Amino acid sequence: MRFPEFLIIGAMKSGTTSLYFDLRSNPAIYLPEDKEPGNLTRDEVLTEDGRAVYARHFRKARKEQLCGDASTTYSKLPEITGVPRRARRLLGNEVKVLYLVREPVSRTLSHHYHELTAGTVPANVDQAVREHPRLIQFSLYARQIRPWIESFGADRVRIIRFEDFVRDRRGIVATISDFLGVEPRWGNVDADRIHNASELAAAPRGLAWRFSRGSAYRALIRPWLSSPVRLRIGRLLMPKAPSRPAPPTLETVDHIIERVRDDASALRGIVGSDEPLWDLDAVRRSFLAGEPERSSRPNSTGAKK
Repeated sequence: MRFPEFLIIGAMKSGTTSLYFDLRSNPAIYLPEDKEPGNLTRDEVLTEDGRAVYARHFRKARKEQLCGDASTTYSKLPEITGVPRRARRLLGNEVKVLYLVREPVSRTLSHHYHELTAGTVPANVDQAVREHPRLIQFSLYARQIRPWIESFGADRVRIIRFEDFVRDRRGIVATISDFLGVEPRWGNVDADRIHNASELAAAPRGLAWRFSRGSAYRALIRPWLSSPVRLRIGRLLMPKAPSRPAPPTLETVDHIIERVRDDASALRGIVGSDEPLWDLDAVRRSFLAGEPERSSRPNSTGAKK
């Protein structure tokens, strides 16, 4: 059975789909058509049947290719737990981990709209971030990555800032390729195209959405559906995307920043940066001025060794 040698674990809404396509353009790398298999979120993957189901994703990989699994469900504490433990038991201790992080206020708001499209949160973002803690919890990057570092070691974890990736796609992909031990093929990267997860799996609502989240669908049906087929099915089930909601109040921006500030400082220590990864005070000022900040200071990537 083939299993992945590297994992793209998230964070969701931080460029993982674009990175998936960029790495997939390298013939030395195999990433399955199902960009979000998510098998490591369940203890079933450790059983004989579960191993077989997981291995199906990589059955088309050539012997010489490096296999990867890109599942943002692998960094969704506290809702989903035990993923690093399962990964180590099944995949061994040589797995390499890629974790993309994004300015946390922007990621939280993008996450809100993603779930609004799926009909799982209210349109009012001020209400949503208080009623649905995951919108902020998934922006607590240090909290999410620590179990992976503890399980595999800092030298096998690479943290990539979304802002750096957007600014220099080919350069970051070349750096990641070196980290993975494959020859960079950055010439295959279409740096002008921004990929979105909706290209791979539309977000149906209601009963269809709940079915698509169920273990039976994910284990028995989804692995056999190509991305184009899943996209066509999703388009049939998914209603028109809702309008963009009103921006958050400054009070809500302050609420998000207060929740993430200490974690952002901890992440700075993990990557060994001399500078903050994001200027959260500047983010606040941009909302105060009515123009949310969309850029951050350049910084280094990679986990501190």
